[in-house]
Amino acid sequence: MGVSRRLASYLMKTDFASNAIKEGADLRVFRQRPSGRMLAGLSCIAVSYIICWPVISALGVFAVYIREPLWIVIGGPAIWTFSHFLCMFGVYLSGADHTKAFLKWLVRIFVEKHMPEIAQNRDLSGVNSQKIE
Repeated sequence: MGVSRRLASYLMKTDFASNAIKEGADLRVFRQRPSGRMLAGLSCIAVSYIICWPVISALGVFAVYIREPLWIVIGGPAIWTFSHFLCMFGVYLSGADHTKAFLKWLVRIFVEKHMPEIAQNRDLSGVNSQKIE
């Protein structure tokens, strides 16, 4: 049994993967119009990526220019930490619905590809208890 088939077998023992197969998880949630909260979250994530390394680089150039290395030694990690928290706040605002839908779809695709017998019948009664080799 190959590694990917073993992993698919292991995944099928979880409720998450079993539900993903039963439900026929797809990406329909991405077709809905995004809410204002989600757009605000995605904007925070985008800003966090835009400000992080360019600002740290500029701070490094500034520190070299004025010959004060503490500017980059202290300011670099501080800016990176702020950028990280801004990104995490954006993830919080965006919500978990899209991430969960994407992961369910990904697990379903992986299991169906590496365990075609599951994809053919989609009858999961007893799948968690049977050993697939």
